[in-house]
This record gives sequence, structure tokens and C-alpha cells, in this order.
Amino acid sequence: MADKSCKLLEGKKASDFVASMDTFIFDCDGVLWNEGGPLNGAVEVLQELRKLGKRIFFVTNNSSKSRAAYLKKFEKFGIEASEEEIYCTSYAVAYYLKEILKFDKKVFTIGTTGMVEELDALNIPHTGSGPDQSSGGYNMQEWTSFTLDPEVGAVVCGFDEHFSFHKLIKAASYLAKESCLFIATNCDDRFPFSSNDIVVPGTGCLVISVETAARRKAEVMGKPERVIFDCMNSRHTIDPSKTCMIGDRLDTDILFGNNCGLKSVLVLTGISSLADVKNLETSGKADDENSIPDFLYAQYRSTTITIEIYKQGV
Repeated sequence: MADKSCKLLEGKKASDFVASMDTFIFDCDGVLWNEGGPLNGAVEVLQELRKLGKRIFFVTNNSSKSRAAYLKKFEKFGIEASEEEIYCTSYAVAYYLKEILKFDKKVFTIGTTGMVEELDALNIPHTGSGPDQSSGGYNMQEWTSFTLDPEVGAVVCGFDEHFSFHKLIKAASYLAKESCLFIATNCDDRFPFSSNDIVVPGTGCLVISVETAARRKAEVMGKPERVIFDCMNSRHTIDPSKTCMIGDRLDTDILFGNNCGLKSVLVLTGISSLADVKNLETSGKADDENSIPDFLYAQYRSTTITIEIYKQGV
């Protein structure tokens, strides 16, 4: 049995909790919206928090879009946001390379235009995005008929709908050189999707493929690692003790919040469920305790600033 468990906050206690926080960090997919659009009540909750003068940030492991593209999505869904409030892993990669590592070489990119746009914004040269042309079939000569670019000093793996065996060969070949950096945007195994019949694999499936072929582990930018929080903290003064992380995944959002010393809140609108929390609390494994949220949100309530927070099992 874990020492930590979700606490029950309701009524005035819930209002007092909100009042005690300066900053709220929201995940996006499965928290603010799903594939059908914004989740019921999410927009109103954000509006109410802003009325109270709370700072809001949006942190997503999704690397498919740049901050500019995400801003358009926020506007489409009627969610107030600024580019400075949005932290996606495509931006975190570019920021980390440029500002932290002072990287001055080229990046071999497994990713989408979102990643490319963020690299371009910081003047980091790269190999681009899109499909690698192949005739198909088993053709070892075609697979290996390329020359490694000596300017490449890093392989970055993010979500890529054009991920291919050819890209895998190139990535592993660059990474055979020990000095080549290996960075991943995130390791999520699945995308949030409302269907019980369809599974949409996440970026983590691609990262594991490259790690296996390269016989190396990637340095991960996204949640649950601290890198993206440190990126935020370098640009904004954030007091962890007065900051709340709200997400739908125990193994990324909640673990991230706990790793960074934040209060953590799980909403039941995405990946993880109440049963998942119960399993963590009763597993007896010390590592599982880090993924237990401080609170659970059963649903958004837009009539008051408080969102009803339910203790597990209540």
C-alpha cells in the first residue's frame, strides 16, 4: 500500500486550494480537447482561472505542431492563449539544442513540419520532414545507397507519420557515431482516442525502434522528464510549491508534476482511469507512488471556479 493517496477537496476547501496556487499547467490532448473538439467545460474553467489572475501554461508531448500552429488550434477551439504560454516538445527540442547545448551542427529529423518550423525559428539546420522515397520490397542495395552527411551531429525522433525502415537505417547509422546526440520528443505509447476498438500508437513506438536499432537510449525532452519544465522556468519565474499540473496520463502528466515538485491533478477525460490510480495505490511498488496524483477531477464544472475534485473510490 502506497503512503500517498488522492485527497478529497470540495466546497470551500477546493476554492482555498485554487486560491493557494499561482500557476496552472495544462496538458492538451485528452484534457482540453480530443479528436472531436474541445471538452465540455474546459474552456470555461480556463476563463475562470484567468479571471482570478492565475497564470496558465499549456504543456504537450505532441511534437506534430509548432507553437504557432498550436496557437491556431487554440483559437479555433475558442481557447484564449498566447505563443509564450504554449510549450510543445518540438519547441523544447529546438530550445534545448540552441540555448542549453549550444548545438552548432545539423539535425537528422524524424518528425513533422512542426518540428522543422521550430528548428528553423532558431536557425538550426536539419534534414527536413516528409517521406523517404523507396521502391518498396526487400532491397538491401537501395536501403544502403546513401552517404552519411558529416554535418549531422544529432538525431531527433518525434512523431512522424512517414516513419520508415529507410529512416530507421539512417538514424541508426548516424547514431553509430558516439558523438552524435540522440534526442526524443517524448515516449508516449499511444495517442488519446475515444474509440474502444482502435489504437493509435504514439511517438514512443518510434523511439523504441530507433533505440533498439542504435543500441542507445534517447534523451527525452517531454513529460515525465524535467527538461520541458526547466525550459519554462528559464523564461518565467515559476514557484513549484504554488503550481498545479493538470493532465490525463499518470505515467507522463502526473509523474511529470510530481518529478517537478508540483501539485498534480488527474482528469478522467483521457488515457488514465480511476482504476489505474487504485492499482498504483495498492501495488506496493515504491516507483508507482511517484505517479499517484494529489487530486482527481471527475469532470469540469463551469458554474463556479471550483472544479469538483473527487477522492478515489468516493
